[in-house]
Amino acid sequence: MPRNRTRPKSRLVPVLFGLVFFLPGVGMLLFGPAHRLLEHGMTASWDQVPATLDEIRVDRQRHSEGTTTYAVRASYRYEYGGRQYQGTRVGYDRGSDNIGDFHHRVMRHLEQQRRNNAVQVWVNPGQPSESLLVRELRWRKMLFMTVFGLVFAGAGVFVMWLAMRRGAPSPTGDQPISSSAQYGHWLFGFMAFAFLGISLPVVLMLPDELSKGNWPILAVLLFPLAGLWLGYMAWKNWRNWRYYGPAPLVMDPAPGQLGGDIGGRIAFTRRLDADAGWAVTLQCLRVRISSGKNSSRHETLVWQQDQVPEAHHRAHGTELSFCFTPPADLPESDGDGRHQVVWRVLLIGPTEPVPLERSYDLPVVQGRQRSGVTLSEAHVQHHEQQGRRQALTEAVEQVDMQRMGLGWVIHSRAGRHLGMKLSITVFGLIFASVGAGLWYLAATEGAMLYLMGGLFLLFGVPLTIGGVFMAGRGLTARIEGTRVTMIRHWLGLDLWKRQGELISADQLVLKSGVSQSQGGRTTEYFALAFEDGGKTIRLAEGLVGRPAGEAFRDSLVKLLGLA
Repeated sequence: MPRNRTRPKSRLVPVLFGLVFFLPGVGMLLFGPAHRLLEHGMTASWDQVPATLDEIRVDRQRHSEGTTTYAVRASYRYEYGGRQYQGTRVGYDRGSDNIGDFHHRVMRHLEQQRRNNAVQVWVNPGQPSESLLVRELRWRKMLFMTVFGLVFAGAGVFVMWLAMRRGAPSPTGDQPISSSAQYGHWLFGFMAFAFLGISLPVVLMLPDELSKGNWPILAVLLFPLAGLWLGYMAWKNWRNWRYYGPAPLVMDPAPGQLGGDIGGRIAFTRRLDADAGWAVTLQCLRVRISSGKNSSRHETLVWQQDQVPEAHHRAHGTELSFCFTPPADLPESDGDGRHQVVWRVLLIGPTEPVPLERSYDLPVVQGRQRSGVTLSEAHVQHHEQQGRRQALTEAVEQVDMQRMGLGWVIHSRAGRHLGMKLSITVFGLIFASVGAGLWYLAATEGAMLYLMGGLFLLFGVPLTIGGVFMAGRGLTARIEGTRVTMIRHWLGLDLWKRQGELISADQLVLKSGVSQSQGGRTTEYFALAFEDGGKTIRLAEGLVGRPAGEAFRDSLVKLLGLA
């Protein structure tokens, strides 16, 4: 029996993680707004008596992170039941904060009352030593605490709900596998709620802050805008989920086999067009997880293959079938530790009325078991021929190849795939700019910034130079008989030239270059080169996807008559 290191995960860890958010959130609600409302109701029966205000001030506390908080402090005397009492409590709050102008407004009001000899104090008749100067609910602060409490408690409930709904996944794939879209709309919806909720109290403060000339506070509008975008994504995912349904994947064999087949069926409860542009991509990914203060998850593509699934109309909907035969030397699924291996199926389909995209993580092990899923010969032949024609068409569109006398000229134009190259350049410029800024600040802020700035520059400058070079570079290869001359140029300027002998098809190699990920799909860019002794000389570059690269290689072999 093959070993599968993707073990079932306990619900306990996510439940405990959810409690870390839920309990503080509930505590914030109970000891914040709920307690304030309870106090306000209890003090309604207190007696109001005249008082002498001895002192009133607003204390200011400057914190290390640059914020300032305020608290109203007072000392007053009053008589109740024939006895004199001393009091210091102003309102319901006992700490300091910087929410609104409550503190300065209360101080001005009490000072005016003192000048008019009209200071009143609320006294607990059951315990006259307990008193209150201001019996006022701070609605803005209560709203602030309510939102934060709901966000934290909601986050905890959401995490625990997900844990209970998902349960312990089957490590062998013998149960239907749900797609990641199952919880996508919930996740986006909660994030939208969090962004909008957290920013709401600050947005309500905008008029007061703008009247004071605090224009930089407008930057907080980025948070509700992000919340609205997340809300739109939640609606979009929910609409997709409602239209296409769960679409579970049933593996056959289960788990998938390296050295055998990885196949399965995906069932839809709606009858869908069999020729709706269906495509299934099987991916093997290495995942590196870093923990600590700056935790992150980075996925690197190891192998992928595309296939057009075969669609069948059933009594209650549509069923898609697919079957891959991956190389046996690829790594099996491994969900343990910080270095993991994930096998994933990506599915795309109809674009109207709602674009369909689904992804499924599969258990895959070493084995030789074959799939019971059989694609019809007509389907396989049709799409293989169609795929080869499409790949060759794309290759010809990406690389110019012209007859020249008795030979050929292959020209890889500059400026292709400009979006990808510009993104690399912009990414590099951002890092380089941050590094330069840190280097500038290091003169006054300390030598540690030299180190941090140097690291950013070390990464950003080569990336920027590489992106600019890639955007303007081109390649021309001239083939005359067995003699090949390659010229590298940049913005029309020849940089260097290399020559070699191309005699056999065995010399040709397809080399993977940069890759770009979008929506879970990875686009690889390939270069075709040949090896001559110790030299590797490029013939063409910028071929998008392995099928286009292989189609161009096969076409070149036929044109040159290589054996």
